[in-house]
Amino acid sequence: MPVTIQSLIAHCVNQTIRSYYPHNYCSLCHVYAVVGSNLISIVLDRMYRPVAGLAAVDCGGGQLMRMADNDAFANPAGGAYHCWIESADGLGEPDVVDLTFRHNHTYAEKNGFVWRKETPPDYLWGPRGKLVVPAALDALPSAFPDGMVWLHETEQGWQWMTRQLAEHQNAFVALTAEALKLLQASLPPDSRLLPQPPAGRPEITTGSAPASVPDPVC
Repeated sequence: MPVTIQSLIAHCVNQTIRSYYPHNYCSLCHVYAVVGSNLISIVLDRMYRPVAGLAAVDCGGGQLMRMADNDAFANPAGGAYHCWIESADGLGEPDVVDLTFRHNHTYAEKNGFVWRKETPPDYLWGPRGKLVVPAALDALPSAFPDGMVWLHETEQGWQWMTRQLAEHQNAFVALTAEALKLLQASLPPDSRLLPQPPAGRPEITTGSAPASVPDPVC
């Protein structure tokens, strides 16, 4: 399969987070969303943002794994919710990006579901209308088309994500810098895969202040 800038971003975010969280990476959707949105924004020169809310994933065999506990955002112990990425520059239909899609089968089995579908793709990335099931939570179909998921941002999720960004700013900057270094190191010097910055745009730097890694809360 040819390498694309999307697949390279997904790989570098995953490798970076797994190096810091080797045991609980599949539960850290908020870290993937923040680091991923930062890296995509830098590389593609477009505005992407981390999103927090509710989700449902088709595990096959008529099973839907619902991550729809909106009260969990106010619970210090966390709970069943999800985080993903959306474009935020107003250029047509929003892009939706889920860099944790590769972990759905592992996460499902850890939470008592039997995964009856093929191994999921490494990530979802595309127009919202092609990836997100258009239904209310109480009217979801029993099965989703392959490559689709149900997502719904909530006000509580937005407030929680805003707090996460403020409380762990240095840590997220450090993780983003690591992912960016890995991406740059993955490309040969003559590669044209990485878009060139417009003339006059400041050079990207990867240094950051010392930081602690954010606590796993998802």
